Amino acid sequence: MKKYALISTNFLFIALLNNTTLQAKEVQHNMRVDGITCPFCVATSAKELKKIDGVIHIGSDLKNGIIKVCSDESVQLTDEALTELFLNKGFTYKGKETIDTCDAR
Repeated sequence: MKKYALISTNFLFIALLNNTTLQAKEVQHNMRVDGITCPFCVATSAKELKKIDGVIHIGSDLKNGIIKVCSDESVQLTDEALTELFLNKGFTYKGKETIDTCDAR
C-alpha cells in the first residue's frame, strides 16, 4: 500500500510539473501606430503579426491608435522589426508598452 501511495504522489508531482511548464506567461504589447483608423487597418497588420510564433491574440483601440498583441513572454518584438512591419503596411510605428496582463481578447 505504501508503495502505491509513493508512486501516485510522484506521478502527481510529475503531472503538475509538466502542466506548469507547458503554460507560458502571457504579456501584452500595446503598440502606438499612426494611421490606424479603421478595422481594415488593424486587420492588414494583424495578418502579419499573427505569423509570429507565440502571438496568441490581437486587438485594438482605434480611438487611441493602439494595436494590442497578446503573446507568451518569450516573444521579442523589437522596435526595428515593428517599424519595418508597419511601414510595409503603410503605417508609422511610434512605440510600445509591454504589460503583464493580457486584455486584448
